[in-house]
Amino acid sequence: MLLSPWLILASVIAGALIGIFNNELATELLPFGSLYLKFLQMLVLPMLITAVISGLGNLFISGMTKAHITKILIFLFIGLILASLLGVLFGYLGEPGSEMQHDAKVTLGKTIIETESSVSAMPGNDASSPGLFTFVQAMIPSNIFTALNRGDNLSILFFSILVGVSMGLMNTTSSKLALSVVDAFFEVFLRIIGWLMYLLPAGLLCLFAGQIAQVGIEIVWATAQLILYIYIACIIVMAAYSFVVWWQSRATHSYLESLAALKQPLLVALGTSSSLATIPAALSALKENLNAEKNTCDLLVPLGFTINPPGTVLHFSIASVFIAQLYGTELGMSEMSIILVGSILAGLAASSAPGVVGLSMIAMTLDPLGLPTNIAIILLVAIDPIVDPILTAVNVHANCAMTMMAQDEEVGELDSQSEFMRSMTKNL
Repeated sequence: MLLSPWLILASVIAGALIGIFNNELATELLPFGSLYLKFLQMLVLPMLITAVISGLGNLFISGMTKAHITKILIFLFIGLILASLLGVLFGYLGEPGSEMQHDAKVTLGKTIIETESSVSAMPGNDASSPGLFTFVQAMIPSNIFTALNRGDNLSILFFSILVGVSMGLMNTTSSKLALSVVDAFFEVFLRIIGWLMYLLPAGLLCLFAGQIAQVGIEIVWATAQLILYIYIACIIVMAAYSFVVWWQSRATHSYLESLAALKQPLLVALGTSSSLATIPAALSALKENLNAEKNTCDLLVPLGFTINPPGTVLHFSIASVFIAQLYGTELGMSEMSIILVGSILAGLAASSAPGVVGLSMIAMTLDPLGLPTNIAIILLVAIDPIVDPILTAVNVHANCAMTMMAQDEEVGELDSQSEFMRSMTKNL
C-alpha cells in the first residue's frame, strides 16, 4: 500500500498544494524531506561502485560482443543529438527570450541582483570556461579516496569502470569470486534502500512542499514561456523513449502497459529531482515489470545516469538560445552548431556535478558566443526547482529505454553466468 503509485502521486500533489497555499508549513516540512533525501544519497555512491564493477565484470566474463557495445553507443549518440536539436528548435522557433514583456525583464533583473551574491558564494562555483580537457581532467582522480570523500561521481565512475573491466578480463576463479562479493554488497545496499522506499510518500510530500515554497511566483511568470517550452520538449522526448521501451517489450506488453510499468521511477524522479535516488525503483520496474535481464540492468541503470543525460542536454540547449535572444545575439548556422555540440558536452559534464557547479557547465556553449555565463547561471538557478523534476524524469526514462534497448540474445548466457556465480558463493 505504501509503495502504491497512486499514493505517491497523491503525496506529490498534496506537497505542491501545501507549497502554494501554506508557505510557513512548507518551510517547516522541508528539513524532513531533505533528511529523507540524505538517507537515499547515503547509499548512492556504494550502489554506483558495486553496480558498475559487478555489471561490467559479469558482462566481460560472459563475452560481451562488440555489437552489444556499438548498439548502446549509437543509441546514446542519437538520443543526445536529438535532445539538443529539439531544444535549439524550440528556443529558436518559440523565441522565449525575444518576446518577453517589460515587466518580465524587470523581474528577471531583480532576481539576478538578489541571487548573484548567494550563487557566487557557493563552494565550487567556477564559471570559467570549462573545456573538453577540463572535463577529462575532472574524470581522472589523483586520489580515489579524496574523490570518495568529495562525492565526485565522475571520478568514482571512471575508477569503477576500470576495476570492473579489469576484473572481467581476468576471467579467473578468484575474479569471479570477487565479483560475487561485490554483487552481494550491491544486493545489500539495494535491500536497505528498499526499506527506505516505504517512507517515500512522506518524503516526497515534504520535499515537494518545500521546493514549491522556495520558488517565487514572480520568477515563474517572468520565465513562463521558457518553462512551458522546456516541459513540452521534455514530454516529446519522453514519448519517443516510451516508444523504444514498448518496441523492445512489445511481445509481452502493450504500449499502455509498458508506460505503466515505469510509473514508479518516474514519480520518484518528479518528487526527488534526483536521478540517482530513482535507481532502486528503476531496477525494480525493469526487472519485475518488463522482465529485463539482471546484469544488464545492474550495469546500465547506474551507469546511464552519467553517460545518458538527454534532459540536461535539452535544458542547456534551449536555455542557451534563450540567453542569446535575451541579449539580442543573432543566431546563424555556426552559432546554432556551437549550441548543438556544446550542449551535449555540457550535459555530459554536468551529469555528475552537484547543483550550481553542474549548471555552470553552460559556459561551454555561452563563452564561444560571447554571452554572460554568470547571468545565465543565476537564471538557471532561479528556475531550477521548477524544471528540474521534468528534466530528471526525462533522464530516468531515457536510461530505462537504453537498458531495454541493450536486451538481446545474450540474456540467457548472462543469466547462466549469474547462477554460476551465486552457486559458487553458496558453496563457500
